[in-house]
Amino acid sequence: MVKKKIIWTKRAHSELYETLDYYTNRNKSRIYSTKLYKEIQQKLRKLDFSIALPKKTSKPNIFYFTYKHVSVFFSFQENTIFVKALSDDRRNPKSFELILRNLE
Repeated sequence: MVKKKIIWTKRAHSELYETLDYYTNRNKSRIYSTKLYKEIQQKLRKLDFSIALPKKTSKPNIFYFTYKHVSVFFSFQENTIFVKALSDDRRNPKSFELILRNLE
């Protein structure tokens, strides 16, 4: 199995850390945030496009998956995954549509 390279855009990186920061402050602990981060990274690494494509959005070549309550939007080329945006669906349920409108 070829190792995938994961590249986070500035936007996605910022949204990720904003979400992790929120849960660290809310829970008064980094345990949940650390676990959430590791699980999202693991899910990205384990995406297998040869078996099935992930959920497609209305935007061309933009896909997403949801882990717990966090939606991760991405595109891919060969062995590289480009994480475009991240949405915490519990904190802002309408962000899914807003993100899709603003994605390239």
